[in-house]
Amino acid sequence: MANDTVKWRQIKFLVYPVFVVLGVYIILYLYCGEIFTHSPYNSYTKQCIAWLNGRLDLGQNYSWLELAIYNGKYYVSFPPFPSYVLLPFAYFLGENTPESLINLLVALIGVAYSSLTVLEYKWNEWYAVLLPIFLYVGGAVLPLPLSIGVWFVAQNMSFTLTLMSIYYAKKGRKGLSLFLLCCASGCRPFQVVYMPLIIYIYTHHSQSTVIRLKTYLLKKMVVFTPTVLLAASYLLLNYLRFGNPMEFGHNYLPEFTNSENGQFHPSYMIQNLYNLIRLPDFSPETKMSIPQFNGMNIIICFPILVWWLYVVVTSKSPTVIDLLVLCCVILHILMLVSHKTMGGYHYGNRYIADTMPAVFTAICSSKINLKYRDFLFLQLLLLLGLAFNGIGYSQFLQGTT
Repeated sequence: MANDTVKWRQIKFLVYPVFVVLGVYIILYLYCGEIFTHSPYNSYTKQCIAWLNGRLDLGQNYSWLELAIYNGKYYVSFPPFPSYVLLPFAYFLGENTPESLINLLVALIGVAYSSLTVLEYKWNEWYAVLLPIFLYVGGAVLPLPLSIGVWFVAQNMSFTLTLMSIYYAKKGRKGLSLFLLCCASGCRPFQVVYMPLIIYIYTHHSQSTVIRLKTYLLKKMVVFTPTVLLAASYLLLNYLRFGNPMEFGHNYLPEFTNSENGQFHPSYMIQNLYNLIRLPDFSPETKMSIPQFNGMNIIICFPILVWWLYVVVTSKSPTVIDLLVLCCVILHILMLVSHKTMGGYHYGNRYIADTMPAVFTAICSSKINLKYRDFLFLQLLLLLGLAFNGIGYSQFLQGTT
């Protein structure tokens, strides 16, 4: 009976953040009206329909989409996993696939799993409420579930899948955790950089048992079969479309084929690094003018970074996960800033949002002894982040300059 009471308490503290985040999304939906609308940028649905019709290319050009042009044919240039998810919906509903509703539900699943992760690290239940809310609506992760273009659908799905992968690694489910990371990488390929983090979390999921890497790789290898098959499907699809198992299609976008330095080049790094720290403009006339292309200051966009620094300093002893996450995130950011753009037209700094599940994990692994003042500071950061990013996103939707 006591176990049932504890379980019910955990369920309640799991439901609270989901409903708070949903409430914020509903308010923004009433303001921006994008949820449950049909997106013209539905590349994944178009790809599903092409597959159902027995072809790998789209059969025609859609000038408003980012399509790879290869041997005179037009292909979706994004990694395919979201199309795997949407395929059964496209089979029954065709172009009317409810991408926006699915995007919202995927985000709410991510909120639930982030709360479960906090509880798995044995934190206070209220922390399991506040921290997921902070992650999802206290920063520039906020627009991802509300923006229904192809870019945001992939990123939002990757975000949730990465959180799920981390949770199941902590639970000691090595096959499932690696499979989910492979799913996330099928949305955003650079998520593969977090494989060492997933393996470390799994091999240290019990304080009394350290499972060696050799055991992780060789014992019960059959659990890796779904991951291998999924990764093989990506490679095969790439090969059949572009003759290269490592090519998803972005290198064949006109934007990059017509560029002197292509998609990735060190010459892009200086400007993109500056984009990570640039501030909005403030003036009496415009009040606040937000950069609308290629990102802005990541501390303003993601104040959860301030909380991460706070818990590390307060605990006085960074964990191994802190250090591992820092290394993975730095590597990830260096790869991102070598890209020709930092996400084009969007609010916040959406490429950097890909690093937030790992940052969230580092926070969960911290050794801070939370006191009342710490919760007050967390709530202050949450409110400031929600206020700034809520106002900023609203201005962005209005086209404020």
